[in-house]
Amino acid sequence: MRRWWPAALLGCAVAVSVLVAAVECAVTYDKKAVLIDGQRRILFSGSIHYPRSTPDMWEGLIQKAKDGGLDVIQT
Repeated sequence: MRRWWPAALLGCAVAVSVLVAAVECAVTYDKKAVLIDGQRRILFSGSIHYPRSTPDMWEGLIQKAKDGGLDVIQT
């Protein structure tokens, strides 16, 4: 029987590395604001009450929040 898990593990590690490299940024705080890649940002937050919606609604709710200008979603 062939052992498939080493190849699967390697594939997962490569995928995670690619994702981390794609979204890598520096986030710091200077006592006045959040800095993302050296730029001051004001983060706009909203909330989604998951118990009040069904799982098939979540993607649409998150997209509407993004389209409305939210950067952070509280759950």
